[in-house]
Amino acid sequence: MVRVHRLGKSYAEAGAEHVILADVDGEIAAGEFVALVGRSGSGKSTLLNLIAGIDRPDAGEIWVGGRRIDLLSERDRTLFRRANVGFVFQFFNLIPTLTVAENLQLPLELVGRPRGVADGIVAELLEEIGLADRAGAFPDRLSGGEQQRVAIARALVHEPDLIIADEPTGNLDLETGEQVLGMLGRMVRERGRTMLMATHSREIAAQADRRWRLVEGHLESERI
Repeated sequence: MVRVHRLGKSYAEAGAEHVILADVDGEIAAGEFVALVGRSGSGKSTLLNLIAGIDRPDAGEIWVGGRRIDLLSERDRTLFRRANVGFVFQFFNLIPTLTVAENLQLPLELVGRPRGVADGIVAELLEEIGLADRAGAFPDRLSGGEQQRVAIARALVHEPDLIIADEPTGNLDLETGEQVLGMLGRMVRERGRTMLMATHSREIAAQADRRWRLVEGHLESERI
């Protein structure tokens, strides 16, 4: 599902080049859950953004679902990401002026699903995450755990092949985070999706099939 080859990325900082990733190689099989670990500043978010097509590498290749995305234009990367990638962020990133249901309908509208079909999909997903009764609520009326459940549903609603999660429980208390992570893992596995999740939590990483560890710009793969 995902393959990166000799990936490199650096940034100019204080007049000097700061290398984030250097000759990174790795593969993720379809249906696999890989935890991306490493200290703060090790390049985890940079790697996620590259694989998602948000950013472009300075060198190397990125393949997702059999398509080399680093060669795509910005517009084509956006269209590819819209159809094939779902995101779960630490800070939820729900649109505050849209209701819960409207936040879930938006990704479906962007990929061209008819409104009647989208409404049915959203209703089923809200029932699955236990928030059917909050469809008309705005995000600021939800708890942190409820907002993250909506964010997970939004990432899955358009049936993407790849789920990318960047510290999805980092803004939640331990108990709520464990509940949310359990729901995310179950929903991803039941749907046969592939997931790459950046995390600082050893407990979360232990639930993955494999770990990717970033150390000084290089990637090490560890079977759990």
